Amino acid sequence: MKSIVIASALAAIIGTASSRPLHLKRDYVTEVIYVTETVAAAVVYVDEDGAPYSTSTLEQSSVAPSVEAVTTPQPVPTVTPTIPSAVLISSTAPAAASSPSLPPSSLVAPPPEPSSVEAENEPSTTPVETSSFSPPPSSPPVATTQTTPASSSSPAPPPPPPPPPPSATVQAPESALPLPAATSSSTAGPTASQAPQTNPADARSLPFGVTYDPFTGSQGNSRCKTDAEVADEFSRMSSYKVVRIYGMGCNIVPLAVQNALKNGQTIMGGAYLSNGGDGEGLSTVISTWKDAIDDYAKGSWDILKIFTVENERLDNHDMTASEIVDAIRRGRDQLRGLGYNGPVGAVDTVQATIDNPAICQASDVVTVNCHPFFDQNTAAADAGTFVKGQIERVKTACNTDRVVVTETGWPHQGDPNGKAVPSPDNQAKALASIHNEFTGDIFIHNSYDSPWKSDSASTFNAERYWGVIQ
Repeated sequence: MKSIVIASALAAIIGTASSRPLHLKRDYVTEVIYVTETVAAAVVYVDEDGAPYSTSTLEQSSVAPSVEAVTTPQPVPTVTPTIPSAVLISSTAPAAASSPSLPPSSLVAPPPEPSSVEAENEPSTTPVETSSFSPPPSSPPVATTQTTPASSSSPAPPPPPPPPPPSATVQAPESALPLPAATSSSTAGPTASQAPQTNPADARSLPFGVTYDPFTGSQGNSRCKTDAEVADEFSRMSSYKVVRIYGMGCNIVPLAVQNALKNGQTIMGGAYLSNGGDGEGLSTVISTWKDAIDDYAKGSWDILKIFTVENERLDNHDMTASEIVDAIRRGRDQLRGLGYNGPVGAVDTVQATIDNPAICQASDVVTVNCHPFFDQNTAAADAGTFVKGQIERVKTACNTDRVVVTETGWPHQGDPNGKAVPSPDNQAKALASIHNEFTGDIFIHNSYDSPWKSDSASTFNAERYWGVIQ
């Protein structure tokens, strides 16, 4: 070790002085040079008289100063340096410890400060190993039986927390029709300090949706749309984040599930119950949904947002209120048994729902169709105001704070109904008015025209012309 050099340097000084005449004495000074060197820490054992007789080392890497003495003549007084601590001292040595003895002239540094070695004045049977590494508070406790080498790098910091999830925005549907400017502002989310408080009803709301049917053709000559046609039309209405389908005809349930998943959409589904010859079986529809969920959605029902058991069957005098209530309960029980826990209800007109609050009470969410075009006193520009007023009536009658409008819109062709005049321009005005009054829980009727439907005076020859995507 470098400390041995001190003794050699002192011997050189004495030898030099003794070889010169005494009348030529000069002053000498010991110059201390610090050299940074990585060495193993050493423990020097001494006997009762302070004479070193053995050493041992600790397997660690540290940076300790070494001392080298150089004698040069100086016209200044002799300086006695303070030698920093370089080794550890133990007053007694273990009987088993054995190392080559150091010569009596070896330089022994003073013991370290008490804080660097625990119980330094107590006899020890084993050299104490310490580590300067302190784990952060979040790190797991370090086992006392393990020693972390000082040369090892510090542990990597914990990974950053996952980014908060992104905030939901309501996207205005893309169509050939202009939308109100107010809907575009929703794409810029407020900062955390500016974010408005959200009430529970808003948290449950669905974004703007659209209705869809899988039929095409002409009056009296309808057919099912092909798989490719359905895929193309779902792609074209992908800006609507919820799509309503009415039953299971034309294999629409599995097709809707597949295409909605592909386009990042969800579905409002249901059964088309009827006491007539064209009704569907409730259990069959639910079984079809179960198969589609298992085959294409990995068993997750998250894609289905609402399930309803009928559409305007009460208003058409095809079913009674008690039959609808019974269907809601049967449908809910079956769906719950299969893993679906979303809302179950029934869809009817505003007036039929108000007149039969038992349907509201049986439903998990109140759903109604509301068409301002069929009110002869409502112009296209007032469509949103009309719908909002009707929904407030339903909320009061059903004692609820949430109503989902499952159909609303305006035809772009047909016969006038008083102030309600169908035209492309009026359709655009009506949709803009609806968007101004609502931020969600609205389904626009319909995604595409329905040339296969029949028209009559009661529908003002507009039944085929409600499509909003051209």
